[in-house]
Amino acid sequence: MTITVKLVGGLIHTIGFSERVLDLPAGTTVAGLLEAIGIDPARPLIVGRSGWAIETDDEVRDGDRILVSPVFSGG
Repeated sequence: MTITVKLVGGLIHTIGFSERVLDLPAGTTVAGLLEAIGIDPARPLIVGRSGWAIETDDEVRDGDRILVSPVFSGG
């Protein structure tokens, strides 16, 4: 299946890209996606699909556009 992953903030510099199209096996979870791009799934992150937060055990689907962001704090 083909998905698009977009990184935000410092992840762009850490991982080395801002957006990439990936081919992944059917049944891949968010944790598997994160591992495939070199991110520890235990790291605190916000992961979203279509504007909604998803969990690391959720499966990604063909055609998904996944946003991965570090957790921000501000005031």
